[in-house]
Order: sequence, then structure tokens, then C-alpha cells
Amino acid sequence: MLCVGAAAFGAEAQTEVGELSPFSGGFGDALWTIIAFVVLLVVLRKLAWKPILAALNARQEHIEKQITDAEQTRKEAERVLAQYRKKLEDAESEGKGIIASHVNKAQQEAKEIVGGAKEQTEAMKLKAEADIERARKTARAELFDQAGELVLRLGEEILGRAVSDEDNQRFTGEAVARLKQEESGKDQ
Repeated sequence: MLCVGAAAFGAEAQTEVGELSPFSGGFGDALWTIIAFVVLLVVLRKLAWKPILAALNARQEHIEKQITDAEQTRKEAERVLAQYRKKLEDAESEGKGIIASHVNKAQQEAKEIVGGAKEQTEAMKLKAEADIERARKTARAELFDQAGELVLRLGEEILGRAVSDEDNQRFTGEAVARLKQEESGKDQ
């Protein structure tokens, strides 16, 4: 029973909808529809369009301001980045300069140390040569003195008498002179 009633209601509703078509009315209905539509537009314009347009304009201005601010922030960031890169390059070149300066200074100090060591070595060599020469002269002098004493003793034994101081001085001087001549001949 319910199914039959629903089917009957659906058929009845279909015939009523067919009669209420927007194109089935007369000129008066169309005129009232246009008047209602115009009134709706005026009311919407007064109450809805202005606030909606104001909100849209405010949103557009806000978005434009954000875009402008973002552009300014980007430009500032680029400027700061350029400054940072310049400072980084300056620091790098300064660091290279400092390193080069320290390397040059270290090389100079090494040269000075080597030069100082050479000078010390040369001074030590000269001192050693001077010490050797002094020792040689001292040894020669002692040798000459001993040779003189030896000649004197030999003279006393050969002559069998004591040699006077005068004779001693003369013999010693002659012997030392001959030894010096012989030494000079050997050195050359």
C-alpha cells in the first residue's frame, strides 16, 4: 500500500512541476521576476557588494604590501649576502697575506740563524787556528830554549870547561838563528 501511494504521489508531483516551468508564465510573472531581481541586486549592492569589495580591496592591498615587503627583504638579504661575501673575501685575502708574511718572516729568520751559525763556525775556526798558531809558537819557543840548553851542555862537554855567560848567549843565539832559518825553509 505504501508503495502504491508513493508512486501515485510521484506521478502527481510530476504533473505539477511540468505546469510550474519558468517559461510557462505570462508577461506579468516575467515583469515581477525582473523587478524582484533588480531589487535583490540593489539590496545586495548596498548590503553585500560594498563590504565584499572593501574586504577584497583590503586583502589585495595586504597582499601587495606583503609582496613589497618580501621584495624589500629579499633585496636587503642580497645586500647583506654581498657584504658577507666581500668580508669573507677580504678575510681570506688578509689571512693569505698574514700567512705569506709569517712564511717570509720564518724564512728570513732561518736565513739569519743559518748565517749566524756560519759566522759562529767561522769564528770558532779562526779561534782554533789562532790557538793552534799560539801553541805552535809556544812549542817552538820551548824547543828553541831546549835546543839552546842542549847546545850549551854539549859545548861544556866538548870543550871540557864551563862556558861563560857571554859564550852561552852567543852560542844560544847562533843555534836559535840556525834553527829558525831551517824552520823557515821547511814552511816554504
